[in-house]
Amino acid sequence: MKVSILIVARNEERYLKECLQSVQSQTYPHNLLEVILVDSASEDSTARIMKEFIQSTDIPAKMFENPNGDTPNGLNIGISHCSGELIKLMIAHSFMPPDHIERAVEILKQKNADGVSSRIVSIGSGKGSLLDVAIATAMESPFGIGNAHARVSNNPGWIDNPMLCLYKRELFDKYGLMDKRLTRNQDYEFNQRCFSGGAKFWFQPDLELYYHNRPSIKALWRQYFDSARWHAFMIGQHIRAVRPRHLVPSIFVLALLCAIIITPFWQYGKYALAFVLIPYIVLLEIVAIRESIKRKTFLILMLNIVFPTIHFAYGIGFILGFVHFLILGNKKKVILAEKQ
Repeated sequence: MKVSILIVARNEERYLKECLQSVQSQTYPHNLLEVILVDSASEDSTARIMKEFIQSTDIPAKMFENPNGDTPNGLNIGISHCSGELIKLMIAHSFMPPDHIERAVEILKQKNADGVSSRIVSIGSGKGSLLDVAIATAMESPFGIGNAHARVSNNPGWIDNPMLCLYKRELFDKYGLMDKRLTRNQDYEFNQRCFSGGAKFWFQPDLELYYHNRPSIKALWRQYFDSARWHAFMIGQHIRAVRPRHLVPSIFVLALLCAIIITPFWQYGKYALAFVLIPYIVLLEIVAIRESIKRKTFLILMLNIVFPTIHFAYGIGFILGFVHFLILGNKKKVILAEKQ
């Protein structure tokens, strides 16, 4: 079966070479591969790196431009030019082991699946700092991101939301392309559309794909704030689009805000505040200590920054997204995704 590997990138000069090298090293027959590259209005050397790869690789490869600079349009441009029976989505700050495609195709055939999901392994941004390790740790922790199977599960099985999936091309023909309105979570929305229509996605935890996470607290905040904001946008579109794990951070933030507001005016307000904060702090410290022991690295201080960053960014983002898109009615005004 022919596999199209699709990589859409914007300003990814730092990691793109590593990603493309992992594509070049695939053990799957290169005559059954093609690489579709889409440059989304990059302002660095991303486009040059893509062109150099096309000239040097023995895998058929093509490059296309997405002048809008947004992710869904870039994906749709790429998908429309894929000629393979299977399409593997990649992001430029990820890379895969040499046998990844070969194994994924084999699993897809064995399970008669419509798609095969990798286990996403966070490996830091490459800085090697304690903060870098802490961010990678938090992104693989159920306390940090909930029960997202592709990041925290070790159990193979059927799931509804694969990440960086190997898809059958026919899914895009049957269920359509990416929603051009979504600045974030395009693949999540597409997966829910397919799953609701009966598509089957298999998760294989030992089929790993390595992911460079955000390098700073600021970038981490923006990632989870934007993700939550666009999750709120999807309320009402799919019955499974919003899960309990998406609601927990916003409920926590609202409860904490209410407790802070009422404390000066109610004699028992401080108890309400303690009721919200103390369990969170205790659980945070337990997880931070456990992860430090597990990784044999003193991460307690950094995890005390990283975990709340993820939780508050997501909680505040979801609340503001709900207000902006649904209560104020701005959802109808969204026509195209924003440039990222």
